[in-house]
Amino acid sequence: MKAMQGLAMTGSPPKLDGPNRAYRDAVGDMKVVEEDGARRVLYEDETGFRYDLYREVQNLGNAAKLNRQFVTEPHIRWLAQALPKWVGQVSSGLCHGTRRGAEQGWFAQHLAGEPDIIGTEIADSATQFPRTVQWDFHDANPDWIGRFDFVYSNSWDHAFDPERAFSTWIDQLRPGGAMLLDFTPAHRSAQANVLDPFGIELDPLCRMLDRVAGERGKVRRVIRAGRSPDLMAHVIRFQRG
Repeated sequence: MKAMQGLAMTGSPPKLDGPNRAYRDAVGDMKVVEEDGARRVLYEDETGFRYDLYREVQNLGNAAKLNRQFVTEPHIRWLAQALPKWVGQVSSGLCHGTRRGAEQGWFAQHLAGEPDIIGTEIADSATQFPRTVQWDFHDANPDWIGRFDFVYSNSWDHAFDPERAFSTWIDQLRPGGAMLLDFTPAHRSAQANVLDPFGIELDPLCRMLDRVAGERGKVRRVIRAGRSPDLMAHVIRFQRG
């Protein structure tokens, strides 16, 4: 994800020439579609969708930003303290797109008991970090269906097919489980780029989640920015039915 004004990300500023060059060499100028408050960058050439290019870009971007951390521990601690009010006792959780695995470690630290908290990361570096599974978060894992008390992500803007990703995540929740999505200025439609190919405004995102969910659940609340101790992020709370 991109840095937002007023938030100091840790680590040196990343150089993202690699992802941009890989995309340009493969498909030329950036291809974009815009609709219903959303903007999507397409990984397509004359042959159709280039999944290999998407993975290459994500790997290059991950390498450039590996020592950078967007979300902070106080923000995760705040969510961990609120989660039992929303879902009851937490025994399991899944964080998507976690790079170095900080989020799942912080949730595990700040939730009561010894919950099983894991995270996904598409990049090849995933195997270097604890509690992290190398996995494309668009893809369903049969072992994860209906398993988790919560799913969390601040990296949903890396989705090339957000409807597919969100549907997969909803299926990973047990009945009554919650999906928590951070929404910052860096997630807005104008910010979509080669590495973060999906941007959308807040209200259209909530409508998308409800549409994708169908009878499986709905957005229960948007916690407005300023409630978190140090991250100016809205938090969307979706609840599985």
